Amino acid sequence: MKQLKALFFLAGAIGSSLAVTAVGQAVPALFSTLQASPAISDAEQTAQILGLAARMKQLSNLQGRRPCGSPVTTEELILRQELSESIQAAALDVDSVVAETNNEQGELANLRTRLQVNRDKTVAKYNTAALITGSGAGAAVSATQFTNLGSRANNIGDGFGIGAGVASTIFSVIATRKQNGPQGTVGEVPNMLAPLFDRKPVLNTFYPPVVLRYLQIAPANENPPDRTRLEELKAQWTRAGRLDPSQASRHHDIAPLTSSADPAVKVTIQDLTNRIAMLVDVSGRVSLMKRDLAVLMRSMGDSNRCPVAPIAP
Repeated sequence: MKQLKALFFLAGAIGSSLAVTAVGQAVPALFSTLQASPAISDAEQTAQILGLAARMKQLSNLQGRRPCGSPVTTEELILRQELSESIQAAALDVDSVVAETNNEQGELANLRTRLQVNRDKTVAKYNTAALITGSGAGAAVSATQFTNLGSRANNIGDGFGIGAGVASTIFSVIATRKQNGPQGTVGEVPNMLAPLFDRKPVLNTFYPPVVLRYLQIAPANENPPDRTRLEELKAQWTRAGRLDPSQASRHHDIAPLTSSADPAVKVTIQDLTNRIAMLVDVSGRVSLMKRDLAVLMRSMGDSNRCPVAPIAP
């Protein structure tokens, strides 16, 4: 029995050794050892956007020629460092876009809050006027209905009641119309939606070329590629009613979404709500690029190429 266990142990050790040797002598393709997922193809696309595809392949070839467990060569270390710096720079570019969109969202949210406060005060004032007019008129009309006051007093009370009812209705209608709130102007804030609609950017509004290119191409996992990431965003905004689907009114709709320090452009609470929501969508879509950058970083490690040998029982 002991001899049989020894034979099994020896066979397992030999098999593990052969497997490790085979992996070390193979030349793995880019991302071939990572878990298959749609993010892998997007990461390969991102590597092409950054101009890193050729150097990633070169690093893969260097790692493939080096046996597992052997020291890393100087050439490989230099290449890894160059790739890491490029990937980190791209990640900072993504962070800069997200930071600017967050900054704009904060400024717009403050303006929206001020408009909402003014709206609530105005609506409350008209609702109070409608309530006072209606209840007060009802009491006055009831007081004139006593028979000992005469028919003339009754007629006066009826007329007063009708007038008060009309006034109360008018106040209620005005309160309803004021629900949309007042209009305001956007101050000096970035307009991060402007470059996406071919409008003039102001202040710190800027999309690094790699980030803009990421938005302007279709996701790699779509087959066939239908729409770019930016086109998908615009289609999503149209379905949500944030953009008018007709081209005739599109220019009018875009002005409140891309204005900055322009007193001629008036915005409503709904305009600000749409603009903030669209900025959130842009920030989320751009942030997905960091997922691809993380895949690129993991693909450069030796752990993907040289698996750990199983521990013998």
